[in-house]
Order: sequence, then C-alpha cells, then structure tokens
Amino acid sequence: MNISYWIAAGPLALFYCYAGTLKAIRSRDQLRPMMAWVDRIPLPAVRVLGTVEILGATGLVLP
Repeated sequence: MNISYWIAAGPLALFYCYAGTLKAIRSRDQLRPMMAWVDRIPLPAVRVLGTVEILGATGLVLP
C-alpha cells in the first residue's frame, strides 16, 4: 500500500509544484496562453492559489 501511495503521490506532487510555481512567479501575460481564466481573477488571488498548490504538493510528499 505504501508503494502504491508513492507511485500516485509522486507525480501528482510534481504537477502541483510545477503549476503552483508558474502561478506564483509568472505575470498575467505569461499565464494567459496556458490559463485563459486568469483575466477574470485578480492577480493576488492567482498568486495565493499558486502558493496553496505548492503547499499541497508539500503535504503530499511529507505525510
């Protein structure tokens, strides 16, 4: 069971970390081609969402 958890959690944590880092670092113009919804949400909210995704990835790796 432990091995199956790490097989599922590892790639998921990498994806969350990648997506969260993009949202936390990139500007709205750089995010627009990948995520069209960033125009409808304030930029600080996008930054908070990116930070929460990075924390979620950390939570998957450090159970």
